[in-house]
This record gives sequence, C-alpha cells and structure tokens, in this order.
Amino acid sequence: MKSIVWAAAVVLSILAASAAHAQSKVYTWTDAKGKLHITDEPPPVEASIKDIVESPPVPPAEARQTEQRRARQSEKRLDEQRRSDIEETLRRAREADQRAQEAIQRADEQTRQALEYRKRFSNTAERRENFKYKIRDEEQKAEAARAEAQKAIDQARAAAEEARIAAGQLQQETTP
Repeated sequence: MKSIVWAAAVVLSILAASAAHAQSKVYTWTDAKGKLHITDEPPPVEASIKDIVESPPVPPAEARQTEQRRARQSEKRLDEQRRSDIEETLRRAREADQRAQEAIQRADEQTRQALEYRKRFSNTAERRENFKYKIRDEEQKAEAARAEAQKAIDQARAAAEEARIAAGQLQQETTP
C-alpha cells in the first residue's frame, strides 16, 4: 500500500513540475446551446469566448513546495480515510456483537418459555397428548431462536476478525 502511495506521489510531482513550467490558460466560453464551459483547451471557433485567464509561470522551487504540500495533504487524507474505514469496521463489529447478545437473550427466553410450557402441560399423559402440538411448536420456536443466535454469533466473530485484520494492517503501515 505504501508503494502505491509513493508511486502516486512521484507521478503527481512530475506532472506538477512539468505543468508548473508551462504557462497555462483557462478559457470560459459558451457553446451554441448556451451552455457555459470552463476548460484549459481553446474553445471551438463558433463558440463565444467569455474570458481567458492566464496564469503566470511558477518558479520550480515554488512548484516543488506546492507539490510536496499536496503530497502531504494527500497522504494525510489517505491516513484519515484508513482510520475512518477501521473505525467503521470496529463499529460494525460492535453492532454485530450487540445483535448476537440480543439474539442469545431471545433464545434463552424462548427456551425457558418452552420448558415452562412442557412442564405445565405434560405432567400427565392425557395433557401431554392434548397439548403435544403446542409443546412441539414452542420447542421449534426455541430451536429457531437458538439457530438465529448462532448465526448472529458467527456474524459477530466474522466482523471481529475483519476489524482485527484491518487494525493489524494499519499497524503494519504505520510502523517503519
């Protein structure tokens, strides 16, 4: 990642240095449809020119300083973006963990409810027979809640691993 940033900085500095030696013009013109254009290329012959702004040539030392400042700003923006991405990853991991905890609580509650239902309606063979479908339904709800909790746990683990990897990459990039 560092090599890409440095390569981009070198290319930008070469472009800025070559552009700094040339005197540039900015043309403001309106086309036949009335649309306003601002370009660094001369307008077509049929266009009505509104303005031409010429910039004075920039000394090479000033151009280098400007390019170095831009490169530092670009590096700073990249660092801020990386940090923002890591913070976002950590936020998603925390949210996934919270969802997993809530799913576990729902599963525990549903399991307790199924056990209570079984205890209440299966104390005799006749009641067990009369309420077997309701008991089975409650047990299936509890099983579904446990499966949902397991899925949320797996998602939380994946998000935590993603956050760990992102933090490790940032640490590798910041250490010399």
